Amino acid sequence: MKNLVIEGPNGPVSVAITGEGPPLLLAAGVGSTSRIWGGLPTVLGRHFTVVCPDNRGVGGSRNGLGFTLERAADDIATVLDHLGFSTASLFGASMGGAICLQTAIRHPARVARVAVASCAAHLSRHGKQMLDLLDTLARRLQPREFGHALMTLAFAPPFHEAHPELVEAVADLYGPDPADMPGILDALACLRGGLDFRPQLATITAPVLVLAGERDAIVAREDTEEIAEAIPVSTFHIVPGAGHSVLAEGGTGLLDLLISFFLAPRPT
Repeated sequence: MKNLVIEGPNGPVSVAITGEGPPLLLAAGVGSTSRIWGGLPTVLGRHFTVVCPDNRGVGGSRNGLGFTLERAADDIATVLDHLGFSTASLFGASMGGAICLQTAIRHPARVARVAVASCAAHLSRHGKQMLDLLDTLARRLQPREFGHALMTLAFAPPFHEAHPELVEAVADLYGPDPADMPGILDALACLRGGLDFRPQLATITAPVLVLAGERDAIVAREDTEEIAEAIPVSTFHIVPGAGHSVLAEGGTGLLDLLISFFLAPRPT
């Protein structure tokens, strides 16, 4: 795994890079650094050059401008420029999905394919209440406690029962550095302020795969599905029984689906 920090117009962007093949960038959820992906980049690195940035405001991407989805999308373009990639495929989970969609909107020529999971393109009432809850937890709990509390919501109850060690491991991966808490609160404040880029989804020209957990307690499945309905070339896939963390809960079958999607030629 190679690590570097890229200086961009919004501030530094820290990235971890592994593998060989066509470029695939992974964008993570609120407050996440590249470590949240665990061993996934190594697995995907058998097929792709995998690029994992720290989100703006956390990890090695601190000390820049405040977080917005637009700046996060522009950070991705900065990373691709620095690495010499004219185009890349993108995968984003949760807030990372919104970042990837914004990248496809703002930088369409740079995006080959997009897959997003457990995300929304507008702030619903349920979404606002969930973000308010996360903000309260982030302010009142210690960072490690915050990570473990979030995992209670991130996985469906049957997955908690069947795979307690994995849930614990993901909680440890997410548990933020105390120095990242200001950046996490900044991102939450941005999202809580409201967003609605649904009208712009129709401008996305890249093929898009949209994934939703059947039992997602953080982002309503309906909010994720409407993304697929608005994008001209898109496929919607429900992960049966899964909560918010569809990649972990979907197992090897879902991973194979993603790899096949990203390796497929772009329609002409």
